[in-house]
Amino acid sequence: MGWPPAIIESKEQGDNMAIATPTIMPGAEPFFQRGGSVGCLCLHGFTASPAEVRWLAQHLAVQGLSVYAPRLPGHGSDPRHLARCTWQDWYTATLDGYHLLRAQCERVVVVGHSMGGMLALLLAAHVPLDAAAVLASPAFFPPRMVWMAQAYQYMRPFTDQRDDSPLNDTVRAEQAARGEPVIGRVRYDLWSSRAVVQLFQLADVLRQVLPQVTLPLLLVYSEQDQTVSLESMRLIAANVASQQVEQCILRRSGHIVTQDVECQQVFAEVAGFVARMTAPQPYAP
Repeated sequence: MGWPPAIIESKEQGDNMAIATPTIMPGAEPFFQRGGSVGCLCLHGFTASPAEVRWLAQHLAVQGLSVYAPRLPGHGSDPRHLARCTWQDWYTATLDGYHLLRAQCERVVVVGHSMGGMLALLLAAHVPLDAAAVLASPAFFPPRMVWMAQAYQYMRPFTDQRDDSPLNDTVRAEQAARGEPVIGRVRYDLWSSRAVVQLFQLADVLRQVLPQVTLPLLLVYSEQDQTVSLESMRLIAANVASQQVEQCILRRSGHIVTQDVECQQVFAEVAGFVARMTAPQPYAP
C-alpha cells in the first residue's frame, strides 16, 4: 500500500471540498454478461474499479459463465465519495451481486482481487456458494499501519498514492492490443484515510469468520508482490475450515495479478478451478 504516504492536503481542505454530481471514471463501469447456469461474481480491490477484473471477467464469460463485476460503493468516481463509505457498504454491494447471480444461476462462484478477495471470503462465511477464488488478498495489516491510518483520518483526509510503477505501461500495452481505449489503470491517485481505516476494520472482521469458510478455495499470490506477502495466503489456508484449498504462487507479478505480466496464467487458473468446482456430478444409482 506504500504506507506511510506523502501528505498532499490539510484537514481543512479535505473537509471543505464540495462534491459535484457523481460521475463514473472512464473504464470504471460495471461489467455483466449473461451466460450459462454457472454464475461468477468478480470483485475489484480497494480504490480500484471493475477495470481491474474486467479482463478476467471477460475470460470467464467466454467460457460460458454468467459474469458480474460490480463497481463497489465509493469507487471509480471521486475519492471523496469513498471517504463516506464503510466496509459494510462494500459488503452489502457484494451481497447484491451474489443475489443477482443466484436468481439467475444454479451455481455461484465468487472471485475477488485484494480487498475483493476479503469480501469474497466474508461472503463465503455467510451464504451458500460453490467455491471462491482469492487473488492477492491481505489477511492482516501490521499494527503500525493500523495506528497510522487511525491517526491520519483526523489529520490528513487524503494522501497521494499515485502509481508510477511499470504496471501502467503494461496495462496500456494490453489495452492497445485488445483495441480498448488506452487509459491505463482505472483507480484513485488520492486515497481517503477514513476509507483505509475501513479496510483495516474489514480485515479484523474477516479474521474472525475465517473458520466459518468451508467451501473449496483457490488462493493465487505472487512472490514479487510488495503489497501483500505470501504470509496472508498461509494465514488464510491455515484458518479456514475448507477441505479443499488449492494454492498457486506466481513468480513475476506484482500485486495487481489480474493485469500484470502473468494475468493470462491467472485467468486460466481461475477458469479451470471454476470448471472443476461446478462440473456436473456423475450419477450414482
